[in-house]
Amino acid sequence: MDIGVYWSSAVLEHKLERQDHEGRVEEVWNVRRLPQGLGNGPGPDRLFVAVGKHWRGFFHLVPEVLYSPEDPACPYALIFDAKSWTQIHKTVPCRPFRGWTYDVPPDLVAAPLSPPPSRSP
Repeated sequence: MDIGVYWSSAVLEHKLERQDHEGRVEEVWNVRRLPQGLGNGPGPDRLFVAVGKHWRGFFHLVPEVLYSPEDPACPYALIFDAKSWTQIHKTVPCRPFRGWTYDVPPDLVAAPLSPPPSRSP
């Protein structure tokens, strides 16, 4: 499954800043409700990121989801490895939006379904 989010450049930079660390580098994206269909697709779930009115790339989501009932505003956290970042090398425009979207442009979704990085510690 592919979902898209619209972040500021500062948020994307923060998510990518630990890419050079050794081992797996897990980051999270907190959400109010879970996207429907996570884990049900043929390939890995991907989180596409748009910044500055253009799609920039995607992360592979890990199969687990964190749940924190103490945070009613955003009780779920989608987890991804910052090292799975795959940059999009063509300009694909995107209007700013809030939350997430299932409406990721088809030419982005057709990006190779490379396997997610190994989950070794």
